[in-house]
Amino acid sequence: MTPRLEKTHRRADGRPWIRRRWWLLAIIAAGLLAYLLLGSQASIFRLGELEEEKQRLHRRYNEALETAEYYRDLMDRLGADDAFLEKLVRERLGLAAEGERVYVIIDKTGEDEGEK
Repeated sequence: MTPRLEKTHRRADGRPWIRRRWWLLAIIAAGLLAYLLLGSQASIFRLGELEEEKQRLHRRYNEALETAEYYRDLMDRLGADDAFLEKLVRERLGLAAEGERVYVIIDKTGEDEGEK
């Protein structure tokens, strides 16, 4: 190498310029790593929150599936079983067949205790 090329690639103290570039690269890499771990949407802290939300939504999804299955079975049963339909109508709506009498029993002792 010529003395002129050697002089352009070295600092005044004789160390080569390449070392400064490595520190610059290390600083940039450390900053990028810190940003990815702590500051971005994909940070470690955010990943924990997202995992909890995913589990919560999975539980709600399973509950919705169970509810849908219950109502599907109920609809099938109401369409196929007339005795079951009649039982529900009598119990929940208080309806009676033609010619039947419905008696409602009122418990006066329960009302008196509630008033005291």
